[in-house]
Amino acid sequence: MSQVDIDSNYHELDSYKVIEIEESQKNMLGFVFHTDYVDQAYTNLLRQCPNGTAIINVEYLTNHGFLSWTDIIRIKAICR
Repeated sequence: MSQVDIDSNYHELDSYKVIEIEESQKNMLGFVFHTDYVDQAYTNLLRQCPNGTAIINVEYLTNHGFLSWTDIIRIKAICR
């Protein structure tokens, strides 16, 4: 699943910085590890873009394995 948000004033950016953030959580046999991965991704985004973002793309992925899976969040954004 992917979500995109575009600020109405994004064309007014003279210089911009593109960032990429990825965090994940592992699930093995029903045991979940690193449950605050989305909060850590958001905190990392706020740290790298203190003035906000103009364009942001958030992807939610799941990688399946034998008796386990990994949930992944990827954030790509243009900082103001």
